[in-house]
Amino acid sequence: MSYQEIKKRLSKVKNLPTLPVVAGNVIKLTQNPETTAFDIAEAISQDQALASKVLRIANSAYYGFPQKITTINYAIVLLGLNNIRNIVLSTSVIEQLPDTDKTLFDCREFWKHSFLCGIISKKIAEHLGMKTSEEIFMCGLLHDFGKLVLYHFFHEEFVQALSIAKAENISLQEAENRVFNFNHSGVGALLFKKWQLPLSLVKSIEHHHHPDNSFDYFRIASIVHVANYLCRRIGIGSSGDAIIPSLEKKSYKLVNLTSAKIKKMSRQITSEFKQAIEFLDDKEI
Repeated sequence: MSYQEIKKRLSKVKNLPTLPVVAGNVIKLTQNPETTAFDIAEAISQDQALASKVLRIANSAYYGFPQKITTINYAIVLLGLNNIRNIVLSTSVIEQLPDTDKTLFDCREFWKHSFLCGIISKKIAEHLGMKTSEEIFMCGLLHDFGKLVLYHFFHEEFVQALSIAKAENISLQEAENRVFNFNHSGVGALLFKKWQLPLSLVKSIEHHHHPDNSFDYFRIASIVHVANYLCRRIGIGSSGDAIIPSLEKKSYKLVNLTSAKIKKMSRQITSEFKQAIEFLDDKEI
């Protein structure tokens, strides 16, 4: 897969999605250790629609606070900067592309798969004692975003790849490589790099099918890789693939999950997933 080939194709696309200015500012602010809650609240308040969505999600069952959160400042104090960043980024990204034709590629099922992958990625990170579990949630949530880009801007070729994957019982990634000479993971990574999102997010998305290629980001890419595999085994949602992806042994060994641990995590994951679906309600997909 050639980055140059992807760049060449994407450079010809008109109206390629861009990260909203306010969301971009919030992401940059959360990366600065000197940023205060007031700075973040002020940035979010520049977009009243976004501020309203942040408050709605902060008051959802997913977070489960008994008292009503009425201000962005209070939301930041209770949820923390990382959670607020995730809410801003996820709601902004979800709204960048319109819904799809459900007969070809069901957008709601796609986001179900994506949210489940995010939740499982977060649980694996917590299991490994990592302090960046909220960041890894975003890596899982956005791992397949490149598929939506291909669907909307290279529609005929992407539908061809979907058909090939289904007819030949091969992975969508393999079918994409055959049709485009690149695949959704590279497309998503390149777009997020253009949006100046964290490198850990870019690299985990780029290499979530083959973590061995991620070098410095092998651990995060492995977590998303295993989470994606477990998503498919659970069978909730759909990312357009006809088959369950292969599981790299080195990545599975790294996450150190036993059957008993997976069973225990599954109950927590299912509960969180049911609550997380509220994130999709704003988009009405």
